[in-house]
Amino acid sequence: MKVVVLTHTFPRDSQDPSAAFMKEFCDGLTLNNNKVFVITPFDPRFNRQGDPFKIITYKYIWPDRLHMLGYSRTMEADIALRKRAYFLIPFMVFFSAVTLFRTVKKQKIEIINAHWLIPNGFIAMIVSVLTGVPYVITVPGTDAYLATKYKLIGLVAKLTAEKSKAIFSNSRVNLNKILSLGVNPAVKAVISYPVDISKFGQSQSELEYIRKKHNLKKDDLIILAVGRLVYKKGYDYLIRAIKSLQNYHIKLLIAGEGDLKNKWEKLSRSLGIGDKVLFIGNINRDEIVNYYNLSDIMVAPSIIDKEGNVDGGPVANFEGMACGKPQVVTDVLGIADVIENGVNGFVVPQKSVKALTLALKKLIESQSLRKKMGQANRELIRKKLTTKRIGKKYTDLFKQILQ
Repeated sequence: MKVVVLTHTFPRDSQDPSAAFMKEFCDGLTLNNNKVFVITPFDPRFNRQGDPFKIITYKYIWPDRLHMLGYSRTMEADIALRKRAYFLIPFMVFFSAVTLFRTVKKQKIEIINAHWLIPNGFIAMIVSVLTGVPYVITVPGTDAYLATKYKLIGLVAKLTAEKSKAIFSNSRVNLNKILSLGVNPAVKAVISYPVDISKFGQSQSELEYIRKKHNLKKDDLIILAVGRLVYKKGYDYLIRAIKSLQNYHIKLLIAGEGDLKNKWEKLSRSLGIGDKVLFIGNINRDEIVNYYNLSDIMVAPSIIDKEGNVDGGPVANFEGMACGKPQVVTDVLGIADVIENGVNGFVVPQKSVKALTLALKKLIESQSLRKKMGQANRELIRKKLTTKRIGKKYTDLFKQILQ
Protein backbone atom coordinates (compact mmCIF):
# COMPACT_ATOMS: atom_id res chain seq x y z
CA MET A 1 0.00 0.00 0.00
CA LYS A 2 1.25 3.50 -0.81
CA VAL A 3 0.70 5.86 2.13
CA VAL A 4 1.56 9.52 2.51
CA VAL A 5 1.92 10.89 6.05
CA LEU A 6 1.29 14.63 6.29
CA THR A 7 2.73 16.42 9.31
CA HIS A 8 4.08 19.83 10.30
CA THR A 9 6.62 18.42 12.75
CA PHE A 10 9.12 15.63 12.27
CA PRO A 11 12.50 14.99 13.94
CA ARG A 12 14.90 16.97 11.76
CA ASP A 13 17.94 14.83 12.53
CA SER A 14 18.79 11.83 14.69
CA GLN A 15 19.16 14.00 17.81
CA ASP A 16 15.97 16.06 17.49
CA PRO A 17 13.30 15.37 20.18
CA SER A 18 10.59 17.22 18.22
CA ALA A 19 7.72 14.79 17.60
CA ALA A 20 10.15 11.87 17.72
CA PHE A 21 7.13 9.55 17.79
CA MET A 22 6.47 10.40 14.13
CA LYS A 23 9.64 8.59 13.08
CA GLU A 24 8.65 5.40 14.93
CA PHE A 25 5.14 5.66 13.51
CA CYS A 26 6.44 5.77 9.93
CA ASP A 27 8.87 2.94 10.69
CA GLY A 28 5.90 0.85 11.82
CA LEU A 29 4.03 1.40 8.57
CA THR A 30 7.14 0.50 6.59
CA LEU A 31 7.69 -2.69 8.60
CA ASN A 32 4.21 -3.77 7.51
CA ASN A 33 5.12 -3.64 3.81
CA ASN A 34 3.79 -0.18 3.06
CA LYS A 35 5.61 2.30 0.85
CA VAL A 36 5.60 5.47 2.93
CA PHE A 37 6.14 9.10 1.97
CA VAL A 38 6.39 11.82 4.63
CA ILE A 39 5.58 15.46 3.84
CA THR A 40 6.81 18.03 6.36
CA PRO A 41 7.84 21.72 6.24
CA PHE A 42 11.39 22.74 5.39
CA ASP A 43 13.66 23.72 8.24
CA PRO A 44 17.34 24.76 7.92
CA ARG A 45 18.25 22.10 10.49
CA PHE A 46 16.79 19.22 8.44
CA ASN A 47 19.41 16.51 7.90
CA ARG A 48 18.08 12.96 7.96
CA GLN A 49 19.74 9.89 6.46
CA GLY A 50 19.03 6.19 6.22
CA ASP A 51 15.26 6.24 6.78
CA PRO A 52 13.25 3.39 5.18
CA PHE A 53 10.65 5.91 3.99
CA LYS A 54 10.95 8.95 1.74
CA ILE A 55 10.83 12.43 3.30
CA ILE A 56 9.64 15.33 1.18
CA THR A 57 10.12 18.84 2.58
CA TYR A 58 8.58 22.00 1.14
CA LYS A 59 9.38 25.69 1.53
CA TYR A 60 6.54 28.11 2.22
CA ILE A 61 8.37 31.43 2.74
CA TRP A 62 11.56 33.17 1.72
CA PRO A 63 14.25 33.75 3.01
CA ASP A 64 14.83 30.42 4.74
CA ARG A 65 15.20 31.94 8.21
CA LEU A 66 11.48 32.85 8.17
CA HIS A 67 10.47 29.17 8.38
CA MET A 68 9.23 29.38 11.96
CA LEU A 69 6.17 27.13 12.10
CA GLY A 70 6.04 23.55 13.32
CA TYR A 71 8.74 21.88 15.40
CA SER A 72 7.08 23.12 18.65
CA ARG A 73 7.33 26.79 17.62
CA THR A 74 3.77 27.64 16.53
CA MET A 75 2.15 27.98 19.97
CA GLU A 76 3.13 30.16 22.92
CA ALA A 77 3.18 28.00 26.09
CA ASP A 78 0.79 25.78 24.11
CA ILE A 79 -2.18 28.02 24.89
CA ALA A 80 -2.16 30.60 22.07
CA LEU A 81 -0.89 30.95 18.52
CA ARG A 82 2.22 33.11 18.25
CA LYS A 83 1.56 36.34 16.33
CA ARG A 84 3.82 35.33 13.44
CA ALA A 85 1.68 32.21 12.92
CA TYR A 86 -1.27 34.27 11.65
CA PHE A 87 0.92 35.59 8.82
CA LEU A 88 2.75 32.35 7.99
CA ILE A 89 -0.04 29.74 8.22
CA PRO A 90 -1.78 30.68 4.91
CA PHE A 91 1.54 30.25 3.07
CA MET A 92 2.22 26.94 4.77
CA VAL A 93 -1.26 25.63 3.96
CA PHE A 94 -0.94 26.59 0.29
CA PHE A 95 2.51 25.12 -0.33
CA SER A 96 1.75 22.06 1.76
CA ALA A 97 -1.38 21.41 -0.33
CA VAL A 98 0.58 21.83 -3.57
CA THR A 99 3.27 19.41 -2.38
CA LEU A 100 0.72 16.87 -1.17
CA PHE A 101 -1.26 17.09 -4.44
CA ARG A 102 1.87 16.52 -6.53
CA THR A 103 2.99 13.61 -4.36
CA VAL A 104 -0.41 11.91 -4.45
CA LYS A 105 -0.55 12.15 -8.26
CA LYS A 106 3.08 11.27 -8.97
CA GLN A 107 3.41 8.39 -6.51
CA LYS A 108 -0.13 7.05 -7.02
CA ILE A 109 -0.85 7.30 -3.29
CA GLU A 110 -3.72 5.13 -2.03
CA ILE A 111 -4.40 6.80 1.34
CA ILE A 112 -3.44 10.05 3.09
CA ASN A 113 -2.81 10.04 6.84
CA ALA A 114 -2.83 13.57 8.27
CA HIS A 115 -1.37 14.00 11.74
CA TRP A 116 -2.97 16.95 13.55
CA LEU A 117 -6.50 17.75 12.43
CA ILE A 118 -5.59 21.42 12.04
CA PRO A 119 -4.01 22.39 9.68
CA ASN A 120 -2.96 19.08 8.11
CA GLY A 121 -6.40 17.45 8.12
CA PHE A 122 -7.81 20.46 6.30
CA ILE A 123 -5.00 20.28 3.73
CA ALA A 124 -5.63 16.56 3.26
CA MET A 125 -9.33 17.25 2.73
CA ILE A 126 -8.58 19.73 -0.08
CA VAL A 127 -6.27 17.29 -1.86
CA SER A 128 -8.70 14.41 -1.32
CA VAL A 129 -11.46 16.38 -3.03
CA LEU A 130 -9.14 17.14 -5.97
CA THR A 131 -7.74 13.62 -6.36
CA GLY A 132 -10.38 11.27 -4.96
CA VAL A 133 -7.81 9.68 -2.63
CA PRO A 134 -9.28 9.08 0.86
CA TYR A 135 -7.74 10.60 3.96
CA VAL A 136 -7.71 9.70 7.64
CA ILE A 137 -6.75 11.86 10.60
CA THR A 138 -4.63 11.18 13.66
CA VAL A 139 -5.14 13.63 16.55
CA PRO A 140 -2.10 13.97 18.86
CA GLY A 141 -3.29 16.82 21.10
CA THR A 142 -3.10 20.56 20.45
CA ASP A 143 -5.30 20.24 17.38
CA ALA A 144 -8.18 18.99 19.55
CA TYR A 145 -7.68 22.01 21.82
CA LEU A 146 -7.67 24.53 18.94
CA ALA A 147 -10.79 22.95 17.45
CA THR A 148 -12.75 23.48 20.66
CA LYS A 149 -11.30 26.89 21.58
CA TYR A 150 -11.71 28.94 18.40
CA LYS A 151 -15.11 29.00 16.67
CA LEU A 152 -13.79 29.40 13.12
CA ILE A 153 -11.18 26.68 13.60
CA GLY A 154 -13.89 24.51 15.13
CA LEU A 155 -16.08 24.87 12.05
CA VAL A 156 -13.18 23.97 9.76
CA ALA A 157 -12.24 21.07 12.03
CA LYS A 158 -15.79 19.74 12.03
CA LEU A 159 -16.01 19.85 8.23
CA THR A 160 -12.59 18.20 7.92
CA ALA A 161 -13.46 15.45 10.40
CA GLU A 162 -16.85 14.78 8.78
CA LYS A 163 -15.30 14.14 5.37
CA SER A 164 -12.45 11.95 6.67
CA LYS A 165 -12.71 8.15 6.49
CA ALA A 166 -11.45 7.69 10.05
CA ILE A 167 -10.25 9.54 13.12
CA PHE A 168 -7.59 8.13 15.42
CA SER A 169 -5.97 9.53 18.54
CA ASN A 170 -3.47 8.40 21.16
CA SER A 171 -5.79 9.86 23.81
CA ARG A 172 -9.41 9.02 24.59
CA VAL A 173 -9.86 12.56 25.97
CA ASN A 174 -8.73 14.18 22.71
CA LEU A 175 -10.71 11.79 20.53
CA ASN A 176 -13.85 12.63 22.52
CA LYS A 177 -13.14 16.35 22.04
CA ILE A 178 -13.27 15.91 18.29
CA LEU A 179 -16.38 13.74 18.48
CA SER A 180 -18.00 16.46 20.62
CA LEU A 181 -17.94 18.73 17.55
CA GLY A 182 -20.84 16.60 16.30
CA VAL A 183 -18.99 14.17 14.05
CA ASN A 184 -19.30 10.38 14.05
CA PRO A 185 -16.87 8.74 11.61
CA ALA A 186 -17.44 5.13 10.59
CA VAL A 187 -13.98 4.24 11.87
CA LYS A 188 -12.59 5.71 15.08
CA ALA A 189 -10.04 4.34 17.53
CA VAL A 190 -7.62 5.16 20.32
CA ILE A 191 -4.19 3.90 19.25
CA SER A 192 -0.99 4.81 21.07
CA TYR A 193 2.08 5.87 19.18
CA PRO A 194 4.63 3.01 19.06
CA VAL A 195 7.84 2.33 20.96
CA ASP A 196 10.93 0.87 19.30
CA ILE A 197 11.96 -1.78 21.83
CA SER A 198 15.23 -2.32 19.99
CA LYS A 199 16.23 1.19 21.15
CA PHE A 200 14.34 1.48 24.41
CA GLY A 201 15.17 -1.23 26.91
CA GLN A 202 16.95 -1.85 30.18
CA SER A 203 20.61 -0.84 30.25
CA GLN A 204 23.26 0.32 32.72
CA SER A 205 25.49 2.13 30.22
CA GLU A 206 26.33 5.81 30.71
CA LEU A 207 24.55 6.01 34.07
CA GLU A 208 27.62 7.03 36.05
CA TYR A 209 28.44 9.68 33.47
CA ILE A 210 24.96 11.20 33.84
CA ARG A 211 25.20 11.13 37.65
CA LYS A 212 28.46 13.07 37.50
CA LYS A 213 27.11 15.46 34.89
CA HIS A 214 24.21 16.49 37.15
CA ASN A 215 26.01 16.02 40.46
CA LEU A 216 23.70 13.22 41.57
CA LYS A 217 24.63 11.11 44.57
CA LYS A 218 24.54 7.33 44.40
CA ASP A 219 21.76 7.10 46.99
CA ASP A 220 19.57 9.74 45.28
CA LEU A 221 16.31 8.25 44.07
CA ILE A 222 15.63 9.77 40.65
CA ILE A 223 12.18 10.90 39.55
CA LEU A 224 12.04 11.83 35.86
CA ALA A 225 9.56 13.98 33.93
CA VAL A 226 10.02 14.61 30.20
CA GLY A 227 8.23 17.20 28.09
CA ARG A 228 7.97 20.81 27.03
CA LEU A 229 7.68 23.39 29.78
CA VAL A 230 4.15 24.54 29.06
CA TYR A 231 1.05 24.84 31.26
CA LYS A 232 -0.60 21.57 30.22
CA LYS A 233 2.39 19.58 31.53
CA GLY A 234 1.35 20.45 35.10
CA TYR A 235 4.92 20.60 36.43
CA ASP A 236 3.98 23.20 39.04
CA TYR A 237 1.82 20.55 40.76
CA LEU A 238 4.69 18.07 40.62
CA ILE A 239 7.12 20.59 42.08
CA ARG A 240 4.74 21.19 44.99
CA ALA A 241 4.51 17.43 45.53
CA ILE A 242 8.31 17.25 45.73
CA LYS A 243 8.14 19.91 48.44
CA SER A 244 6.04 17.47 50.48
CA LEU A 245 8.62 14.72 49.87
CA GLN A 246 11.75 16.76 50.48
CA ASN A 247 12.86 14.69 53.48
CA TYR A 248 13.54 11.72 51.20
CA HIS A 249 16.80 11.38 49.25
CA ILE A 250 15.20 12.25 45.94
CA LYS A 251 15.97 14.37 42.90
CA LEU A 252 13.42 15.42 40.32
CA LEU A 253 14.84 15.78 36.82
CA ILE A 254 12.66 17.75 34.41
CA ALA A 255 13.84 17.32 30.83
CA GLY A 256 12.66 19.79 28.22
CA GLU A 257 12.55 23.45 27.26
CA GLY A 258 9.70 25.92 27.02
CA ASP A 259 8.21 29.29 27.84
CA LEU A 260 7.64 28.48 31.54
CA LYS A 261 11.15 27.37 32.47
CA ASN A 262 12.08 30.53 34.37
CA LYS A 263 8.72 30.63 36.14
CA TRP A 264 9.01 27.04 37.38
CA GLU A 265 12.65 27.39 38.35
CA LYS A 266 11.61 30.37 40.45
CA LEU A 267 8.80 28.33 42.03
CA SER A 268 11.27 25.60 43.04
CA ARG A 269 13.58 28.14 44.68
CA SER A 270 10.72 29.90 46.45
CA LEU A 271 9.64 26.55 47.98
CA GLY A 272 13.18 25.93 49.19
CA ILE A 273 13.71 22.87 46.98
CA GLY A 274 15.92 24.33 44.28
CA ASP A 275 18.46 21.62 45.10
CA LYS A 276 15.83 18.88 44.67
CA VAL A 277 14.49 19.97 41.27
CA LEU A 278 16.84 20.03 38.29
CA PHE A 279 15.82 21.52 34.94
CA ILE A 280 18.16 19.71 32.56
CA GLY A 281 16.93 21.01 29.18
CA ASN A 282 16.34 19.01 26.03
CA ILE A 283 18.00 15.59 25.77
CA ASN A 284 19.24 14.23 22.46
CA ARG A 285 17.37 11.20 21.18
CA ASP A 286 20.39 8.92 21.40
CA GLU A 287 20.85 9.88 25.06
CA ILE A 288 17.28 9.85 26.36
CA VAL A 289 17.25 6.07 26.87
CA ASN A 290 20.07 6.49 29.40
CA TYR A 291 17.98 8.97 31.39
CA TYR A 292 15.03 6.58 31.37
CA ASN A 293 17.30 3.87 32.78
CA LEU A 294 18.82 6.23 35.33
CA SER A 295 15.39 7.06 36.72
CA ASP A 296 13.63 5.06 39.43
CA ILE A 297 10.19 6.53 38.76
CA MET A 298 8.68 8.36 35.79
CA VAL A 299 5.88 10.84 36.24
CA ALA A 300 3.52 12.72 33.90
CA PRO A 301 1.50 15.25 35.98
CA SER A 302 -0.31 16.73 32.95
CA ILE A 303 -3.48 18.77 33.39
CA ILE A 304 -6.27 20.31 31.37
CA ASP A 305 -4.89 23.85 31.44
CA LYS A 306 -6.84 27.07 31.92
CA GLU A 307 -7.53 27.31 28.18
CA GLY A 308 -8.69 23.69 27.87
CA ASN A 309 -5.54 22.21 26.33
CA VAL A 310 -4.28 18.78 27.38
CA ASP A 311 -1.52 16.32 26.50
CA GLY A 312 -2.02 13.24 24.37
CA GLY A 313 0.29 10.29 25.19
CA PRO A 314 2.84 11.33 26.31
CA VAL A 315 5.23 9.16 24.30
CA ALA A 316 8.21 9.62 26.65
CA ASN A 317 6.38 7.71 29.35
CA PHE A 318 5.66 4.82 27.01
CA GLU A 319 9.37 4.74 26.18
CA GLY A 320 10.12 4.73 29.91
CA MET A 321 7.76 1.78 30.30
CA ALA A 322 9.81 -0.10 27.71
CA CYS A 323 12.85 0.55 29.90
CA GLY A 324 11.06 -1.07 32.84
CA LYS A 325 10.07 2.01 34.84
CA PRO A 326 6.95 2.45 37.01
CA GLN A 327 4.69 5.34 36.05
CA VAL A 328 2.70 7.96 37.93
CA VAL A 329 0.32 9.69 35.51
CA THR A 330 -2.79 11.83 35.66
CA ASP A 331 -6.22 10.67 34.55
CA VAL A 332 -6.46 13.03 31.54
CA LEU A 333 -3.65 11.34 29.61
CA GLY A 334 -3.77 8.67 26.94
CA ILE A 335 -1.28 6.59 28.90
CA ALA A 336 -3.84 6.36 31.72
CA ASP A 337 -5.71 3.86 29.52
CA VAL A 338 -2.90 1.32 29.91
CA ILE A 339 -1.94 1.95 33.54
CA GLU A 340 -3.66 -0.26 36.10
CA ASN A 341 -3.45 1.14 39.62
CA GLY A 342 -1.04 -0.83 41.74
CA VAL A 343 -0.03 -3.14 38.88
CA ASN A 344 2.19 -1.10 36.58
CA GLY A 345 1.82 2.36 38.05
CA PHE A 346 -0.63 4.82 39.55
CA VAL A 347 -3.26 7.00 37.87
CA VAL A 348 -4.07 10.10 39.94
CA PRO A 349 -6.55 12.96 39.50
CA GLN A 350 -5.18 15.94 37.63
CA LYS A 351 -4.20 19.04 39.63
CA SER A 352 -4.00 17.06 42.88
CA VAL A 353 -0.74 17.66 44.73
CA LYS A 354 -1.92 15.34 47.48
CA ALA A 355 -2.62 12.42 45.13
CA LEU A 356 0.72 12.91 43.33
CA THR A 357 2.52 12.98 46.67
CA LEU A 358 0.87 9.79 47.96
CA ALA A 359 1.55 7.85 44.74
CA LEU A 360 5.17 8.94 44.61
CA LYS A 361 5.62 8.16 48.30
CA LYS A 362 4.46 4.56 47.81
CA LEU A 363 7.03 4.05 45.08
CA ILE A 364 9.82 5.89 46.88
CA GLU A 365 9.39 3.67 49.92
CA SER A 366 9.22 0.33 48.08
CA GLN A 367 11.98 -0.87 45.80
CA SER A 368 10.15 -4.16 45.26
CA LEU A 369 7.01 -2.33 44.09
CA ARG A 370 9.07 -0.27 41.64
CA LYS A 371 10.66 -3.41 40.25
CA LYS A 372 7.35 -5.27 39.95
CA MET A 373 5.65 -2.39 38.13
CA GLY A 374 8.63 -1.86 35.86
CA GLN A 375 8.64 -5.49 34.75
CA ALA A 376 4.90 -5.33 34.04
CA ASN A 377 5.41 -2.24 31.90
CA ARG A 378 8.23 -3.75 29.87
CA GLU A 379 6.08 -6.79 29.12
CA LEU A 380 3.04 -4.67 28.21
CA ILE A 381 5.02 -2.65 25.66
CA ARG A 382 6.56 -5.80 24.18
CA LYS A 383 3.17 -7.45 23.71
CA LYS A 384 1.02 -4.53 22.54
CA LEU A 385 2.85 -1.31 21.67
CA THR A 386 5.91 -2.10 19.60
CA THR A 387 6.66 -0.28 16.36
CA LYS A 388 5.58 -3.21 14.21
CA ARG A 389 2.39 -3.95 16.20
CA ILE A 390 1.12 -0.36 16.03
CA GLY A 391 2.06 -0.23 12.36
CA LYS A 392 -0.01 -3.36 11.78
CA LYS A 393 -3.04 -1.84 13.56
CA TYR A 394 -2.93 1.18 11.27
CA THR A 395 -2.25 -0.95 8.18
CA ASP A 396 -5.22 -3.21 8.91
CA LEU A 397 -7.49 -0.20 9.41
CA PHE A 398 -6.22 1.44 6.20
CA LYS A 399 -6.99 -1.77 4.28
CA GLN A 400 -10.45 -1.89 5.83
CA ILE A 401 -11.11 1.68 4.74
CA LEU A 402 -9.89 1.11 1.18
CA GLN A 403 -12.09 -2.00 0.83
